[in-house]
Amino acid sequence: MERIQHGVLEVGLTENSPWVIRTNDGPAGLEPEIIRSLAEQLNSEIRWHWDSEDDLLAALQHHQLDLVIGGLTNRSRLSQQAALTRPYYQSRYTVGFPSGVPLPSSLNGLEVAIPPVNHMHAALKEKNAKPVKVTDVTRTESPIAAPTWWLSAHGLIAGPWEIIIDKHVMALPKGENAWMLALQRHLNGYSNIEQQLQQLEAAQ
Repeated sequence: MERIQHGVLEVGLTENSPWVIRTNDGPAGLEPEIIRSLAEQLNSEIRWHWDSEDDLLAALQHHQLDLVIGGLTNRSRLSQQAALTRPYYQSRYTVGFPSGVPLPSSLNGLEVAIPPVNHMHAALKEKNAKPVKVTDVTRTESPIAAPTWWLSAHGLIAGPWEIIIDKHVMALPKGENAWMLALQRHLNGYSNIEQQLQQLEAAQ
């Protein structure tokens, strides 16, 4: 923390829109903006380091980075490699429908579109839905399983079912208590995340 304040903040990041977006003008998205506002408070310069999540976490364990971001969620493997902030936002996944379409009373037997790579398949099956992998879910007329912010950005009405919850965190080196406290305080005071995610997704 003493080195970061009035010094340099070394941030590792991996692209994961809308959390982190890679552009020709530098990183964009929700999490780079959160970190920029913190760095401004600390009077710190940021050095960004793009790489895969695995390589970034390895660098973090060797204290070559101060922070890793990229829409990370608090899964057990990650907590073994790094110190994690408390979740600063929860993505609630449900099933969305076009405006004007009556919501069904349940998901029993309902075909629900999901991306080819996803972590919702098993949870949908548990609710007796029929998950169907679709190459581009934005082009289907079927109900779609996605986070509420994504559904709102695409003009869909979110249903009442809770499919899964993603708890979003950031990763720090273990043992950096003062740095963790400063970051957590900043995250605790950050608001309107759902609306920002909607705007970022709608702008893609």
